Amino acid sequence: MDLIKSYSGDSDDEHDDPEQKALPVPEAIASMFEGRLYHPKPKDEPDSHQGRSRLFEHERGNWATYVYVPCPDMDLVETVQDQLAEFGLEIIKHPHISLTKTVVLQYHWIQRFINDVKSKLSTILRFTVNFGDLEVFCNENRSRTFIGFLVYPAGVLSQCVDQLDNVLSDYNLPKYYEDPKFHLSVAWCLGDQSTQLRTKLKSLELEIEVDTCRSLRVDKLMCKTGNKKYNFDLV
Repeated sequence: MDLIKSYSGDSDDEHDDPEQKALPVPEAIASMFEGRLYHPKPKDEPDSHQGRSRLFEHERGNWATYVYVPCPDMDLVETVQDQLAEFGLEIIKHPHISLTKTVVLQYHWIQRFINDVKSKLSTILRFTVNFGDLEVFCNENRSRTFIGFLVYPAGVLSQCVDQLDNVLSDYNLPKYYEDPKFHLSVAWCLGDQSTQLRTKLKSLELEIEVDTCRSLRVDKLMCKTGNKKYNFDLV
C-alpha cells in the first residue's frame, strides 16, 4: 500500500507542476499530413490570362468541362485571324465548335461521364460541316465578345447536342442553348462590344481567296475536363 501511495503521490505532483512540458510529436507523425490539411483556394487572376474572368467560382475537386468539335489548322481561319489581329482583337489559338456549355463536373464523376458520352455518341456518323459568314457573339455573362464563322448544316450538330444533353441531364447539369447558332470562334475581346464589332465587320473588307476551303470533315469529337482531353471517334 505504501508503494501504491508513493506512486500516486508522485503522479499528482507531476500533473500539478506548471513547468511540465508535453512530449514532442515524432517528426514522422508531424509530417505525414503535410500538404493535405490545408489547400489554399485558387485565386481568380484575370491579369494572368488576358483579363478573362471565371464564369463560375473555382472549387477544389470541380472540373470545368465541355464537349466540342476540334478544328485543325485551316488557311481560312489563319487568314481571317491575321487580319483581325491588326484591329487589336485577341486570337483564339485552338478554335473549336462548342456542343455543350462549360459545366462543372466533380472529379469522381469524370470517368463515368466520359463513358456515358462515348456510349451516346457511338451512333453518330462522321459528317462534314461548312463555314459561312462571320458573325459576332457574346458569352452569357457579357464579359467577352467573339467573332466567329457560322457553321452549318445545323441538323447533324443538333443530333450531337441532343445526345450530349441526355448525358448532362443525368448529372443535373445545364443543357445546351435552345436554337443555338453553331459557330467557330476565331477572335475575341473583353466586355460586351457586340454593337461595335458588328459595325466594324461591315466596314472590313476581309481578303479571303475564292478557292479557300470552307468545309471541315468531322471524324471525332472531344471533351476537355480540367487539364485532361478525351477523344470520341465517330463511326
